[in-house]
Amino acid sequence: MNQNETRSEIQNRNRAKRKKKKNMSVGAMIVLDLLAIGVGLCVFALFHHVLDWYGIRLGEKKIEPVVISTLEPTPEPSAPPDEGPQEGEEGEPTPEPTPARVYSGVWGEKFADKFTEGEVIQTENSYRSENVSVTIERVEEPGLIYYVADIYVSDLKYLRTASANGTGDGDFSGGLATCAAISQRVNALASICGDHYYGRREGLVVRNGVLYRDTHFEDICVIYSDGRMETLTDDKVDIEAIKAAGPWQVWSFGPGLLDGEGHAKTFADRQSNALGIRPKNPRCAIGYYEPGHYCLVEIEGNRAGCFIGSWGLDLDEMGVLFEKLGCKSAYNFDGGRSAAVCWMGEQICVNYGRTISDIVYVTDDPVESEG
Repeated sequence: MNQNETRSEIQNRNRAKRKKKKNMSVGAMIVLDLLAIGVGLCVFALFHHVLDWYGIRLGEKKIEPVVISTLEPTPEPSAPPDEGPQEGEEGEPTPEPTPARVYSGVWGEKFADKFTEGEVIQTENSYRSENVSVTIERVEEPGLIYYVADIYVSDLKYLRTASANGTGDGDFSGGLATCAAISQRVNALASICGDHYYGRREGLVVRNGVLYRDTHFEDICVIYSDGRMETLTDDKVDIEAIKAAGPWQVWSFGPGLLDGEGHAKTFADRQSNALGIRPKNPRCAIGYYEPGHYCLVEIEGNRAGCFIGSWGLDLDEMGVLFEKLGCKSAYNFDGGRSAAVCWMGEQICVNYGRTISDIVYVTDDPVESEG
Protein backbone atom coordinates (compact mmCIF):
# COMPACT_ATOMS: atom_id res chain seq x y z
CA MET A 1 0.00 0.00 0.00
CA ASN A 2 1.30 3.44 -0.91
CA GLN A 3 2.04 5.25 2.33
CA ASN A 4 1.17 8.54 0.66
CA GLU A 5 -2.48 7.39 0.10
CA THR A 6 -4.94 9.12 2.28
CA ARG A 7 -7.62 7.27 4.25
CA SER A 8 -10.26 8.69 1.90
CA GLU A 9 -8.50 7.34 -1.21
CA ILE A 10 -8.27 3.86 0.33
CA GLN A 11 -11.97 3.86 1.14
CA ASN A 12 -12.85 4.99 -2.41
CA ARG A 13 -10.73 2.23 -3.95
CA ASN A 14 -12.30 -0.47 -1.72
CA ARG A 15 -15.79 0.83 -2.51
CA ALA A 16 -15.07 0.55 -6.23
CA LYS A 17 -13.88 -3.05 -5.80
CA ARG A 18 -17.01 -3.98 -3.89
CA LYS A 19 -19.19 -2.36 -6.55
CA LYS A 20 -17.40 -4.24 -9.32
CA LYS A 21 -17.70 -7.50 -7.39
CA LYS A 22 -21.43 -6.88 -6.78
CA ASN A 23 -22.08 -6.12 -10.47
CA MET A 24 -20.31 -9.30 -11.48
CA SER A 25 -22.38 -11.32 -9.05
CA VAL A 26 -25.64 -9.98 -10.49
CA GLY A 27 -24.50 -10.78 -13.99
CA ALA A 28 -23.44 -14.25 -12.97
CA MET A 29 -26.78 -14.81 -11.29
CA ILE A 30 -28.61 -13.82 -14.45
CA VAL A 31 -26.50 -16.21 -16.49
CA LEU A 32 -27.07 -18.99 -13.98
CA ASP A 33 -30.82 -18.32 -13.96
CA LEU A 34 -30.96 -18.51 -17.74
CA LEU A 35 -28.96 -21.72 -17.71
CA ALA A 36 -31.27 -23.21 -15.06
CA ILE A 37 -34.35 -22.28 -17.11
CA GLY A 38 -32.78 -23.82 -20.19
CA VAL A 39 -31.92 -27.04 -18.37
CA GLY A 40 -35.44 -27.19 -16.92
CA LEU A 41 -37.00 -26.81 -20.36
CA CYS A 42 -34.72 -29.50 -21.76
CA VAL A 43 -35.64 -31.90 -18.94
CA PHE A 44 -39.35 -31.15 -19.46
CA ALA A 45 -39.03 -31.74 -23.19
CA LEU A 46 -37.13 -34.97 -22.54
CA PHE A 47 -39.79 -36.42 -20.25
CA HIS A 48 -42.89 -34.92 -21.82
CA HIS A 49 -42.05 -35.30 -25.49
CA VAL A 50 -38.96 -37.37 -26.34
CA LEU A 51 -39.35 -40.24 -23.87
CA ASP A 52 -43.12 -40.32 -24.27
CA TRP A 53 -42.81 -40.36 -28.04
CA TYR A 54 -40.56 -43.40 -27.90
CA GLY A 55 -42.67 -45.10 -25.27
CA ILE A 56 -40.07 -44.77 -22.49
CA ARG A 57 -41.59 -44.27 -19.03
CA LEU A 58 -38.91 -43.90 -16.35
CA GLY A 59 -40.02 -45.18 -12.98
CA GLU A 60 -43.27 -46.64 -14.30
CA LYS A 61 -44.25 -50.13 -13.23
CA LYS A 62 -44.26 -52.27 -16.36
CA ILE A 63 -46.23 -55.46 -16.74
CA GLU A 64 -46.68 -57.73 -19.69
CA PRO A 65 -50.23 -57.61 -21.11
CA VAL A 66 -52.23 -60.45 -19.56
CA VAL A 67 -55.61 -61.83 -20.61
CA ILE A 68 -57.67 -61.77 -17.41
CA SER A 69 -61.18 -62.09 -18.83
CA THR A 70 -62.75 -63.95 -21.72
CA LEU A 71 -66.36 -63.95 -22.77
CA GLU A 72 -68.25 -67.20 -22.51
CA PRO A 73 -69.31 -68.61 -25.90
CA THR A 74 -73.05 -68.56 -26.47
CA PRO A 75 -74.50 -72.11 -26.50
CA GLU A 76 -76.11 -73.13 -29.74
CA PRO A 77 -79.90 -73.43 -29.37
CA SER A 78 -81.21 -76.98 -29.72
CA ALA A 79 -84.14 -77.79 -31.98
CA PRO A 80 -87.25 -79.36 -30.36
CA PRO A 81 -87.45 -83.15 -30.82
CA ASP A 82 -89.52 -84.50 -33.71
CA GLU A 83 -92.19 -86.61 -32.01
CA GLY A 84 -93.76 -87.94 -35.25
CA PRO A 85 -97.30 -89.44 -35.43
CA GLN A 86 -98.74 -90.50 -32.08
CA GLU A 87 -100.19 -93.98 -31.52
CA GLY A 88 -103.72 -94.28 -32.94
CA GLU A 89 -103.29 -91.24 -35.13
CA GLU A 90 -103.30 -91.36 -38.89
CA GLY A 91 -99.98 -90.51 -40.42
CA GLU A 92 -101.21 -87.45 -42.18
CA PRO A 93 -98.57 -85.25 -43.79
CA THR A 94 -97.13 -82.89 -41.21
CA PRO A 95 -96.86 -79.28 -42.33
CA GLU A 96 -93.40 -77.83 -42.34
CA PRO A 97 -92.83 -76.29 -38.91
CA THR A 98 -91.96 -72.63 -38.64
CA PRO A 99 -88.22 -72.50 -37.92
CA ALA A 100 -87.52 -71.50 -34.33
CA ARG A 101 -85.80 -68.15 -34.04
CA VAL A 102 -82.11 -68.43 -33.26
CA TYR A 103 -80.99 -65.69 -30.90
CA SER A 104 -77.53 -64.17 -31.05
CA GLY A 105 -75.40 -63.85 -27.93
CA VAL A 106 -76.22 -63.68 -24.25
CA TRP A 107 -78.90 -60.99 -24.48
CA GLY A 108 -80.30 -61.73 -27.93
CA GLU A 109 -83.52 -63.19 -26.57
CA LYS A 110 -83.82 -60.65 -23.75
CA PHE A 111 -83.78 -57.74 -26.20
CA ALA A 112 -85.35 -59.66 -29.08
CA ASP A 113 -87.48 -56.67 -30.11
CA LYS A 114 -84.31 -54.61 -30.60
CA PHE A 115 -82.56 -57.07 -32.91
CA THR A 116 -83.45 -58.56 -36.27
CA GLU A 117 -83.60 -62.24 -37.24
CA GLY A 118 -80.48 -61.93 -39.34
CA GLU A 119 -81.05 -59.11 -41.79
CA VAL A 120 -79.43 -55.65 -41.43
CA ILE A 121 -81.76 -52.66 -41.27
CA GLN A 122 -79.99 -49.34 -41.57
CA THR A 123 -81.23 -45.75 -41.68
CA GLU A 124 -79.56 -42.37 -41.55
CA ASN A 125 -79.21 -42.55 -37.76
CA SER A 126 -79.79 -46.20 -36.81
CA TYR A 127 -78.42 -49.69 -37.39
CA ARG A 128 -80.03 -53.01 -36.44
CA SER A 129 -78.86 -56.56 -36.91
CA GLU A 130 -79.14 -59.84 -35.01
CA ASN A 131 -76.18 -58.69 -32.89
CA VAL A 132 -76.52 -54.97 -32.21
CA SER A 133 -78.99 -52.13 -32.20
CA VAL A 134 -77.70 -48.55 -32.28
CA THR A 135 -79.63 -45.31 -32.64
CA ILE A 136 -77.82 -41.98 -32.53
CA GLU A 137 -79.64 -38.74 -31.82
CA ARG A 138 -78.54 -35.10 -31.98
CA VAL A 139 -80.23 -33.08 -29.25
CA GLU A 140 -80.49 -29.29 -29.25
CA GLU A 141 -81.48 -27.29 -26.19
CA PRO A 142 -80.92 -23.60 -25.38
CA GLY A 143 -77.13 -23.16 -25.26
CA LEU A 144 -76.51 -26.89 -25.52
CA ILE A 145 -75.95 -29.47 -28.27
CA TYR A 146 -75.15 -33.09 -27.58
CA TYR A 147 -75.23 -36.55 -29.18
CA VAL A 148 -76.58 -39.74 -27.58
CA ALA A 149 -75.93 -43.19 -29.06
CA ASP A 150 -78.40 -45.65 -27.52
CA ILE A 151 -76.81 -49.10 -27.71
CA TYR A 152 -78.07 -52.66 -27.27
CA VAL A 153 -75.67 -55.55 -27.79
CA SER A 154 -76.51 -59.24 -27.82
CA ASP A 155 -73.01 -60.00 -26.53
CA LEU A 156 -70.36 -57.88 -24.82
CA LYS A 157 -67.85 -58.61 -27.59
CA TYR A 158 -69.64 -55.97 -29.70
CA LEU A 159 -68.86 -53.20 -27.16
CA ARG A 160 -65.13 -52.64 -27.42
CA THR A 161 -62.18 -50.27 -27.14
CA ALA A 162 -59.41 -49.59 -29.64
CA SER A 163 -56.14 -47.67 -29.56
CA ALA A 164 -54.65 -45.43 -32.21
CA ASN A 165 -51.91 -47.89 -33.12
CA GLY A 166 -54.00 -51.03 -32.81
CA THR A 167 -51.94 -52.72 -30.08
CA GLY A 168 -53.95 -51.67 -27.05
CA ASP A 169 -50.88 -50.74 -24.98
CA GLY A 170 -51.11 -47.00 -25.66
CA ASP A 171 -47.64 -46.85 -27.20
CA PHE A 172 -47.33 -43.44 -28.85
CA SER A 173 -44.59 -44.70 -31.17
CA GLY A 174 -47.50 -45.94 -33.26
CA GLY A 175 -48.78 -42.36 -33.44
CA LEU A 176 -52.01 -40.70 -32.47
CA ALA A 177 -55.03 -40.69 -34.76
CA THR A 178 -58.40 -39.06 -35.16
CA CYS A 179 -61.49 -40.70 -33.76
CA ALA A 180 -62.65 -41.24 -37.35
CA ALA A 181 -59.43 -42.94 -38.44
CA ILE A 182 -59.51 -45.39 -35.53
CA SER A 183 -63.23 -45.99 -36.06
CA GLN A 184 -62.78 -46.80 -39.72
CA ARG A 185 -60.01 -49.30 -38.97
CA VAL A 186 -62.17 -51.28 -36.54
CA ASN A 187 -65.50 -50.96 -38.37
CA ALA A 188 -67.12 -48.94 -35.59
CA LEU A 189 -70.79 -48.08 -35.91
CA ALA A 190 -70.75 -45.43 -33.17
CA SER A 191 -67.70 -44.29 -31.20
CA ILE A 192 -66.42 -41.61 -28.83
CA CYS A 193 -62.99 -40.76 -27.47
CA GLY A 194 -61.83 -42.85 -24.51
CA ASP A 195 -59.87 -42.11 -21.35
CA HIS A 196 -56.49 -41.25 -22.95
CA TYR A 197 -54.89 -43.57 -20.43
CA TYR A 198 -51.38 -43.05 -21.80
CA GLY A 199 -51.60 -39.44 -20.66
CA ARG A 200 -50.82 -40.53 -17.09
CA ARG A 201 -48.62 -43.15 -15.47
CA GLU A 202 -51.23 -44.36 -13.00
CA GLY A 203 -54.56 -46.12 -13.31
CA LEU A 204 -55.95 -49.62 -13.70
CA VAL A 205 -56.20 -50.36 -17.42
CA VAL A 206 -58.06 -53.31 -18.94
CA ARG A 207 -58.99 -53.35 -22.62
CA ASN A 208 -61.20 -56.06 -24.11
CA GLY A 209 -60.27 -58.43 -21.29
CA VAL A 210 -56.52 -57.72 -21.40
CA LEU A 211 -54.73 -56.16 -18.40
CA TYR A 212 -52.14 -53.52 -19.31
CA ARG A 213 -51.60 -51.69 -16.01
CA ASP A 214 -52.59 -52.33 -12.40
CA THR A 215 -51.98 -49.18 -10.36
CA HIS A 216 -54.39 -46.81 -8.63
CA PHE A 217 -55.75 -43.55 -10.03
CA GLU A 218 -58.81 -42.09 -8.34
CA ASP A 219 -62.20 -42.95 -9.89
CA ILE A 220 -62.33 -45.93 -12.23
CA CYS A 221 -65.09 -47.49 -14.31
CA VAL A 222 -65.43 -51.25 -14.72
CA ILE A 223 -67.52 -53.26 -17.17
CA TYR A 224 -67.41 -56.87 -16.03
CA SER A 225 -67.64 -59.83 -18.37
CA ASP A 226 -71.27 -60.36 -17.34
CA GLY A 227 -72.15 -56.87 -18.67
CA ARG A 228 -72.49 -55.04 -15.35
CA MET A 229 -70.90 -51.59 -15.13
CA GLU A 230 -69.92 -49.71 -11.98
CA THR A 231 -67.78 -46.74 -11.01
CA LEU A 232 -65.53 -46.78 -7.95
CA THR A 233 -63.71 -44.03 -6.10
CA ASP A 234 -60.06 -44.72 -5.31
CA ASP A 235 -60.77 -45.58 -1.67
CA LYS A 236 -63.16 -48.31 -2.84
CA VAL A 237 -60.83 -49.84 -5.42
CA ASP A 238 -59.50 -53.31 -4.64
CA ILE A 239 -57.40 -54.07 -7.69
CA GLU A 240 -56.91 -57.76 -6.97
CA ALA A 241 -60.64 -58.27 -6.38
CA ILE A 242 -61.49 -56.47 -9.62
CA LYS A 243 -58.98 -58.56 -11.58
CA ALA A 244 -60.43 -61.73 -10.08
CA ALA A 245 -63.99 -60.66 -10.97
CA GLY A 246 -63.32 -60.81 -14.72
CA PRO A 247 -63.35 -57.20 -16.01
CA TRP A 248 -63.91 -56.68 -19.74
CA GLN A 249 -63.02 -52.97 -19.65
CA VAL A 250 -61.51 -50.76 -16.94
CA TRP A 251 -61.09 -47.03 -17.56
CA SER A 252 -59.10 -44.57 -15.47
CA PHE A 253 -60.17 -40.97 -15.99
CA GLY A 254 -63.42 -40.00 -14.32
CA PRO A 255 -65.04 -39.00 -12.24
CA GLY A 256 -68.07 -41.24 -11.88
CA LEU A 257 -71.18 -39.10 -12.39
CA LEU A 258 -73.95 -40.98 -10.56
CA ASP A 259 -74.23 -42.40 -7.07
CA GLY A 260 -75.31 -45.93 -6.20
CA GLU A 261 -78.96 -44.97 -6.59
CA GLY A 262 -78.49 -43.48 -10.06
CA HIS A 263 -78.70 -39.87 -8.85
CA ALA A 264 -76.39 -37.09 -10.01
CA LYS A 265 -73.32 -36.44 -7.90
CA THR A 266 -72.10 -32.93 -7.07
CA PHE A 267 -68.48 -31.90 -7.36
CA ALA A 268 -66.16 -29.27 -5.95
CA ASP A 269 -62.90 -28.03 -7.42
CA ARG A 270 -61.13 -29.16 -4.26
CA GLN A 271 -61.67 -32.73 -5.43
CA SER A 272 -58.55 -33.78 -7.32
CA ASN A 273 -60.55 -35.79 -9.85
CA ALA A 274 -62.59 -32.67 -10.68
CA LEU A 275 -59.80 -30.09 -10.45
CA GLY A 276 -59.58 -28.04 -13.62
CA ILE A 277 -62.20 -30.06 -15.51
CA ARG A 278 -65.27 -29.13 -13.50
CA PRO A 279 -66.26 -26.02 -15.58
CA LYS A 280 -68.31 -26.25 -18.78
CA ASN A 281 -66.46 -28.19 -21.45
CA PRO A 282 -66.97 -30.38 -24.48
CA ARG A 283 -67.22 -33.87 -22.96
CA CYS A 284 -67.54 -37.58 -23.64
CA ALA A 285 -68.99 -40.18 -21.29
CA ILE A 286 -70.52 -43.64 -21.12
CA GLY A 287 -73.82 -44.55 -19.46
CA TYR A 288 -75.19 -47.89 -18.24
CA TYR A 289 -78.80 -49.08 -17.95
CA GLU A 290 -78.46 -52.83 -17.50
CA PRO A 291 -76.25 -55.62 -18.89
CA GLY A 292 -76.41 -55.35 -22.68
CA HIS A 293 -77.82 -51.79 -22.72
CA TYR A 294 -75.49 -48.76 -22.71
CA CYS A 295 -75.15 -45.29 -24.19
CA LEU A 296 -72.30 -43.15 -25.47
CA VAL A 297 -72.64 -39.38 -25.09
CA GLU A 298 -70.69 -36.46 -26.60
CA ILE A 299 -71.28 -32.86 -25.48
CA GLU A 300 -70.48 -30.01 -27.84
CA GLY A 301 -68.81 -27.01 -26.21
CA ASN A 302 -67.11 -23.68 -26.60
CA ARG A 303 -63.45 -23.83 -27.58
CA ALA A 304 -60.90 -21.15 -28.53
CA GLY A 305 -63.47 -18.42 -27.93
CA CYS A 306 -65.69 -19.59 -30.77
CA PHE A 307 -69.31 -20.11 -29.73
CA ILE A 308 -70.83 -23.00 -31.69
CA GLY A 309 -74.31 -22.86 -30.20
CA SER A 310 -73.34 -24.94 -27.17
CA TRP A 311 -71.45 -23.92 -24.05
CA GLY A 312 -70.77 -27.48 -22.94
CA LEU A 313 -71.59 -28.92 -19.51
CA ASP A 314 -69.85 -28.95 -16.16
CA LEU A 315 -69.50 -32.16 -14.17
CA ASP A 316 -72.57 -31.51 -12.02
CA GLU A 317 -74.66 -30.94 -15.15
CA MET A 318 -73.29 -34.11 -16.73
CA GLY A 319 -74.58 -36.09 -13.78
CA VAL A 320 -78.00 -34.47 -14.13
CA LEU A 321 -78.09 -35.36 -17.84
CA PHE A 322 -77.34 -39.04 -17.21
CA GLU A 323 -79.88 -39.18 -14.41
CA LYS A 324 -82.41 -37.72 -16.85
CA LEU A 325 -81.46 -40.39 -19.40
CA GLY A 326 -82.32 -43.01 -16.79
CA CYS A 327 -78.86 -44.51 -16.43
CA LYS A 328 -77.85 -46.43 -13.31
CA SER A 329 -74.17 -45.56 -13.69
CA ALA A 330 -72.16 -43.10 -15.80
CA TYR A 331 -68.50 -42.19 -16.20
CA ASN A 332 -66.69 -39.15 -17.59
CA PHE A 333 -64.03 -39.70 -20.28
CA ASP A 334 -61.48 -37.35 -21.80
CA GLY A 335 -63.01 -34.17 -23.21
CA GLY A 336 -62.08 -30.63 -24.16
CA ARG A 337 -60.36 -30.67 -27.53
CA SER A 338 -60.34 -34.49 -27.41
CA ALA A 339 -64.14 -34.72 -27.43
CA ALA A 340 -65.39 -36.52 -30.54
CA VAL A 341 -68.24 -38.70 -31.70
CA CYS A 342 -68.30 -40.69 -34.93
CA TRP A 343 -71.11 -42.43 -36.79
CA MET A 344 -70.29 -45.04 -39.41
CA GLY A 345 -66.65 -43.97 -39.28
CA GLU A 346 -67.30 -40.28 -39.89
CA GLN A 347 -66.94 -37.58 -37.25
CA ILE A 348 -70.31 -35.85 -36.91
CA CYS A 349 -69.49 -33.33 -34.17
CA VAL A 350 -67.33 -30.21 -34.21
CA ASN A 351 -63.69 -31.07 -34.86
CA TYR A 352 -61.64 -29.54 -32.05
CA GLY A 353 -58.39 -30.33 -33.83
CA ARG A 354 -56.84 -32.94 -31.55
CA THR A 355 -55.81 -36.50 -32.34
CA ILE A 356 -56.40 -39.08 -29.63
CA SER A 357 -55.00 -42.37 -28.39
CA ASP A 358 -58.12 -44.51 -27.90
CA ILE A 359 -61.84 -44.85 -28.49
CA VAL A 360 -64.86 -46.66 -27.06
CA TYR A 361 -67.12 -48.10 -29.75
CA VAL A 362 -69.83 -50.52 -30.79
CA THR A 363 -69.44 -52.72 -33.84
CA ASP A 364 -71.20 -55.52 -35.68
CA ASP A 365 -67.85 -56.90 -36.83
CA PRO A 366 -65.49 -57.21 -33.85
CA VAL A 367 -61.78 -57.45 -34.54
CA GLU A 368 -60.93 -60.09 -31.96
CA SER A 369 -57.23 -59.16 -31.66
CA GLU A 370 -57.77 -55.41 -31.53
CA GLY A 371 -56.65 -53.60 -28.38
